[in-house]
Amino acid sequence: MKASKKEIVEIVGIFGVVASLVFVGMQLMLDRKVALAEQYIDRAESAKADRRVALESEYLMRYYEELWALGWRPSFWDEDWVLAHRVEEGTISVRSVLAAMIEDQLAIIGYDSVYFQYQQGLLDEEMWNELRSSMKRGMARDELKREVYKRRARITIRPVVEEVLREIESESDSANQDD
Repeated sequence: MKASKKEIVEIVGIFGVVASLVFVGMQLMLDRKVALAEQYIDRAESAKADRRVALESEYLMRYYEELWALGWRPSFWDEDWVLAHRVEEGTISVRSVLAAMIEDQLAIIGYDSVYFQYQQGLLDEEMWNELRSSMKRGMARDELKREVYKRRARITIRPVVEEVLREIESESDSANQDD
């Protein structure tokens, strides 16, 4: 049975309509991902703004310095850290430690925001891997940063932080065995 020109045009038209509906659906999915990422970024920026205010607050810094003088330490503080020894010696101030902790909180919020974008497919793998490597380098050389990231990481990026910590420990163990 031969199809008439009219039937062929109708079939082509149907495929055109289906293709355009698929395209519109894909566009809607992308728009939704972008909107979710924007909301996530906005929430991250709000959290970062709160921490920046704390970082700039003379009253809050003085309060934490007074607490420190009374013996308060963050729950993860380790007196064996090089940083802890520097604080006790007075070569670095308590205020500097507190500022570093807030800066680390700002950084992990930023990494989390970028990781969310990566998960949504809005950031390429190469860019994410560069940022992850940067995060790993910082964690490898800074005990305080490791602890702040581990304790302050949102649930979305916590598996990445834990994975990086395992890599650092594994590399440290390998280096110690080679010595």
